[in-house]
Amino acid sequence: MLTPQPGEIWEVSRLVQSPLKFSDEEQQTFYSFLAQNFLAGNSPPRYVMIVKEPELLMDTNDQWLIVSVMLLSEEIDFLSDVDLLIPSQISGLKQDFLAETWHIIPALTCNLVRRVGNRLSRHIYDYLLTVRDYYYGLVDELLIISPIQELGIICGDLSSANSLKIQGFHKAEQDWSDILTVPVAACETYLKSINFTNSLLNEALQLEQDLKFDN
Repeated sequence: MLTPQPGEIWEVSRLVQSPLKFSDEEQQTFYSFLAQNFLAGNSPPRYVMIVKEPELLMDTNDQWLIVSVMLLSEEIDFLSDVDLLIPSQISGLKQDFLAETWHIIPALTCNLVRRVGNRLSRHIYDYLLTVRDYYYGLVDELLIISPIQELGIICGDLSSANSLKIQGFHKAEQDWSDILTVPVAACETYLKSINFTNSLLNEALQLEQDLKFDN
């Protein structure tokens, strides 16, 4: 598998991998209805843009690499001030997509199938992240890196803060993103348990050695 790089577009896998295996009952508990619908193949493919290069999740091998991604959506009717339209001629995909600048989440690279389309330019990448920073109040003003018309992306008039339509869309997208965030949480839980067990074993071995030395 190629190493995902910032600005690349990757397809999300319908076969979720994590170090913890969930029963059917647990999947119904941990995954939203929208997530379960995707896993069952009842909704279209989904894509993400890579935000940060993969990094190891704690001290483990490269089986569980974690990467930051921005969700993309084909539901372009929800164009807003933070859900920006990326035309197909820019992305290289078959249709236009929304870049959910507000929605950057962790994902395991093993749950990304393949790289698709074009790698977005550095100018577009920087602009999307600047919109995200402005949304979360990390910058005081939306600095225009390059005129948005020149970038070829489109910003909507609807305000995500004031539009119930956009807020409902955001809630649905957060529910769907269980596909990516639940395996990351499971991996963190698993690795913490491994580290805790190793710590107990090391303490027991040290105690045994101390007792032998005392005797």
